[in-house]
Amino acid sequence: MKTSLMKKTVLSISLFLMAGLTGCNGSLPASAPEQAQEETPQPTEEELAAMRRVETLEPLLEEAENLAQSYRYEEAAAVLAKAPEEFAQDEEVTAALTRYKEAESAFVPYDQPVRHIFFHSLIVDTSLAFDGDYMENGYNYWMTTVDEFKAMLEQLYANQYILIDIHELCEEVTDAEGNVTLEAKQPLVPEGKIPLVLSVDDLSYYEYMKEDGFPRKLLLDENGEVKNLYIDKDGRENIGDYDVVPILDTFVKEHPDFSLRGARGIIAATGYEGTLGYRINDLESPTLKEDRETVRALADRLKETGWLFASHGYGHRHTADISMDTLVEDTNSWREEIAAYVGDTDIYIYPYGEEIDYPSDKLTYLQSEGFRFFCGVWAAKPFVSVKDTYVRQTRCNLDGFTMITRPDSVSDLIDASKVLDTSRPELK
Repeated sequence: MKTSLMKKTVLSISLFLMAGLTGCNGSLPASAPEQAQEETPQPTEEELAAMRRVETLEPLLEEAENLAQSYRYEEAAAVLAKAPEEFAQDEEVTAALTRYKEAESAFVPYDQPVRHIFFHSLIVDTSLAFDGDYMENGYNYWMTTVDEFKAMLEQLYANQYILIDIHELCEEVTDAEGNVTLEAKQPLVPEGKIPLVLSVDDLSYYEYMKEDGFPRKLLLDENGEVKNLYIDKDGRENIGDYDVVPILDTFVKEHPDFSLRGARGIIAATGYEGTLGYRINDLESPTLKEDRETVRALADRLKETGWLFASHGYGHRHTADISMDTLVEDTNSWREEIAAYVGDTDIYIYPYGEEIDYPSDKLTYLQSEGFRFFCGVWAAKPFVSVKDTYVRQTRCNLDGFTMITRPDSVSDLIDASKVLDTSRPELK
């Protein structure tokens, strides 16, 4: 209300000044310019202060409030610290700072294991995915449809879940000798909220999915936002929200309180067919250089908006079964062909959800490569274990298999009966 009044005041001042320079019909009076200038009333100091407030302070207040909606209270306070000195004690500024401080101090620790849910690329057109061919049953088991994912987000939001960064699960502690270890940490969240980690596997948009009703790739639209290219059954190209990343981004924009300090999810990337829909592994590709730059730009934007990357193994191999030499080769390939463009990561998400032994030579090797967070699959219940040098967290797949065969295992998250797409065939 106060902001609106200030804007009206500035508008009135502007109109008043214009009226002094023009006649009733909007044209300059016939008298000399000097005379018109002498008769022009000058704004008072109060009016000038009101204009400065609208021009300099109100944009800061708006920016700070946008940050506060996703609980970025420290960032919001830092924005208000940029206000000109004359507004340091402004009523709206001091009230906002007090409100941010009180809100953050009201956070409470979450003392239960944190859930981690994950998805694969979403099915856009179920008539193409469930068309009776040999791929149908696999899609029915392990994929989620766009409509299901959107319904899940609504339910998760209504059930008071809030996305957090996986790094909130622990903190680094340095002893007197300078040794750094990890200690379990209870994430601090607004009272009543339930922290949740989310990830999405692959996002390579593999060749086998091309004609089966899935998006083709991620891209940056004309506004620099991450969207999908989806080519429908009639060959029309569509750019928009067709997969986990852009759908979740849009949902968080509409519901900023679904994300703690802007957290989104983790993209668990493979590499044997490139990543994000670009075949940056194909050295013979005529668009190799362009595609690599596109992936780099996409990764930068994704990380700016709260997404993280993880290694999902270059070749999506069974980490527990392959030899040490194969694991080293696979990890080196991921570093050289994927991390070189999406950036380094300390998160390793096991292909097929199959964990290695703790401890083991493979664990020691992966830790030497910088990985500290290790995620397998265990849908029955959430599990988090923090040791001195690594963190384990289990993931739960919200797909056809889980919703159809064991809906009770995820009843704390969603009501599968209200989510399940009616176009799904019977599981075989």
